[in-house]
Amino acid sequence: MNKISKFTLCLVLCVSAAFAKIETLEASPQNVEKFEQIVDVRTPSEWQETGVIKGAKLVTLVNDKGKFLAKLKDSGVDLSKPVAFICRSGRRSLAAANLADSADANITNLDGGMSGLISKGYKAEPYSGK
Repeated sequence: MNKISKFTLCLVLCVSAAFAKIETLEASPQNVEKFEQIVDVRTPSEWQETGVIKGAKLVTLVNDKGKFLAKLKDSGVDLSKPVAFICRSGRRSLAAANLADSADANITNLDGGMSGLISKGYKAEPYSGK
């Protein structure tokens, strides 16, 4: 193995060890019930359109790690406890999970998002605009 390959392998291993493993679960009513903390990273118009998960923190995703972490903290999300992220389909929630990831985090991405969740019979609560 040449020096560059060894360095690259070492770098990949070090970076992966520095962050927690983000778990991916299907967005289903049963999986939603497993989490005390769910963060919906969609936009207010999307919340209005489909409704929201009861008790979910509504934090629109911004692609700035510092600003996003500040928004999570301001909304009462405790990243030292298990948290699941959800969006419309699962892509933005994965991006949010990656922004929030840290070595001691326990983060889950709910793949399929609210679209998948509602298609499985989940009854969302109306968004109140608060």
